[in-house]
Amino acid sequence: MINSDSEGPVYRRLAAELRERIESGRIPPRRLLPSENQLQQEFGVSRDTVRRAVGLLAELGLVRTVAGRGTYVRAVDVTRVGAEPGMRIFSRRATAAERSTLGLDEGAWVLVVERKGGKVDVLPAETAEIRVEE
Repeated sequence: MINSDSEGPVYRRLAAELRERIESGRIPPRRLLPSENQLQQEFGVSRDTVRRAVGLLAELGLVRTVAGRGTYVRAVDVTRVGAEPGMRIFSRRATAAERSTLGLDEGAWVLVVERKGGKVDVLPAETAEIRVEE
């Protein structure tokens, strides 16, 4: 069951629980998430709640659904970028060439990091993390 003491919609609480399992390694990368029926039974929630929770995990880039096969945990190697004065960072949809080079799906987003001096890095948005140090 989902913790009823927590705040927020049930699907967000379910997504948070699944995210914790993914990030802790209890559901390892490249493994199937439990089925909708299994999640419904384990957490005592509706099919719609499970679908919304899994959809949120997909939006966050933590899982990927393959038609007819199921929903898999993404293998994610995070690239950390330290922010620097004068740096410009923005997101956009990946070009066909970037999708091919980076192994991204159609419609994927990238972060473009432009540094002083003209160096430009293009990173998959789902695995990039920007850190601003104090």
